[in-house]
Amino acid sequence: MDATLEAGEYFGILAETRVAGKVALTNSAYSPGAVVPAHAHARPYFCYVTAGDFRETGAGASYAAARGSLVFHPATESHSDLFGENGASCFNIEIDAHFDADCEPGPVTGRAVRYAAELSREMASWDAASGLVAEGIAAALVARVACDRRRVAGAEVSSSRAPVDFSRAVEQLRADPCTSPSLEELAADAGLSVRAFALAFRRNVGLGVGAFVRAERVERAKRALAESRRPVSTIAAELGFADQAHLTRVFRDATGWTPAAFRRMSVG
Repeated sequence: MDATLEAGEYFGILAETRVAGKVALTNSAYSPGAVVPAHAHARPYFCYVTAGDFRETGAGASYAAARGSLVFHPATESHSDLFGENGASCFNIEIDAHFDADCEPGPVTGRAVRYAAELSREMASWDAASGLVAEGIAAALVARVACDRRRVAGAEVSSSRAPVDFSRAVEQLRADPCTSPSLEELAADAGLSVRAFALAFRRNVGLGVGAFVRAERVERAKRALAESRRPVSTIAAELGFADQAHLTRVFRDATGWTPAAFRRMSVG
C-alpha cells in the first residue's frame, strides 16, 4: 500500500512553509536523479515547478514537468517521480475541501499557471497582508482550472447567478487591508463557497480579492507619501510590508513610480 503524506508533508528538502487560512504553501527541493516512490497526499494540491524537471507517473499516465509547469494532484491520488540531472525545486499549493476543486489529475495549462506563478512571488515577499492575498489567488487558481475544464468539455459556463451584495466585503477589506477577515469568513458572510465567492467578487468588483487588497494598500501608501514626511521605511512597516524594498517593488509595479519619486511629484 502506497504511503499517504499528511498535510504539509512532502518528499525532498522542505525549505519553507506558509499557511494562509485553508491554503498551505510549501517550497521543496529535490536532488539530481532523485527517485520518489509511489505515494499519495491526504489533501489535494498543485505543484508549480520553479526550477529543474522531473517525470511523473500517476493516474494511469506519465508526463514530463519542467520549469513553469503546473500539475494537480487530487487527494489520495497515487503518483511517483523521477527527477532530472539538475534536480528540481517545487512550489506546492495545498488546499482543502472548502475550495471544491473540480480538477483532473495531471498537467494544468492556460491562465491558471499564471496564478501559480503569482502565488510563488507572494510567498517570496510574505508580509502582513499575504495570508488573504494568497487565499484569494489560490481560489482564483481553482476557479480558473474548473472554468477551463468546463469549456474544454463543451459545457456551458453560466453567468446567470443570483446577485450578491459585495459592499460589506469591500468595506471589510478597506477597513484594514493588513488584518482583513479570512477568505472563508468573507465567503460565509456572503453565503457562498470559497470558490464561488472568489469568482463572484472578481466578476462584480473587477479585481480578485488578492489584487483588491494589494490595490488598497498602494492607495494607503500614496496618501501617506503625499500627506506626510514620514520615512518610506516607516510607511512600509505601518502598512505591513516586509520592508521598504518590498513596498517599493509593489508600489512601482502598480504605479510606475518609486515611492520617493511619487512623493516628489505629489508635493510639487
